[in-house]
Amino acid sequence: MQKYFETGDTIDIAKDMLGHTFTYKSDQGNFSGIIVETEAYLGPIDMAAHSYNGRHTKANDPLYQAGGTIYIYSIHSWLDMDISVQKAGTPNGILIRALQPLDGIELMEENRGKTNFETTNGPAKWMAAFGIKDKTLSGTALNADNFIFSDKKVQTPKNILATPRIGVKNKEPWTSKDMRFIVEGNPYVSKLPKRDMNLDTYGWL
Repeated sequence: MQKYFETGDTIDIAKDMLGHTFTYKSDQGNFSGIIVETEAYLGPIDMAAHSYNGRHTKANDPLYQAGGTIYIYSIHSWLDMDISVQKAGTPNGILIRALQPLDGIELMEENRGKTNFETTNGPAKWMAAFGIKDKTLSGTALNADNFIFSDKKVQTPKNILATPRIGVKNKEPWTSKDMRFIVEGNPYVSKLPKRDMNLDTYGWL
């Protein structure tokens, strides 16, 4: 799995993650979903990245670890999760923005207090749905303990759309760069208007 996150361009990896499953083995049970939305962050050169200009703290250290390391951080009291990309020392990351639920849906809805698409259609939303309440597991490796990323896709996007990242303000030219990737039409994509939802295929082939 480490090889997957360390070989190839960060943008390409962010696109390829769409259609893979992400699973959390928790005390409540197993939660899993299909990744439908990601954002790429290109480390020291990227004004929107936590490691911009080589910033390196105890909190963001997971970004500097081997590809496939979990990085959990807080934004406005909400928790988000990145996966470190590239070899240790090159702090690129990919934010998992949204998941289409597979396992543990009833518990997800209970954890979130929401149902249907609202359960996991955002980075902090799916984290809450999975019952992740703190940063304890930040710095752990994918496929080593609590978090599992599937070796292969379980679904193939019919079309992948690239858009500017969400919430990146006043950081041109990085604000406008198309570094957010979504499964076109998938109703679990964050901030997707109802008119753009494909409720027949959910955007899969």
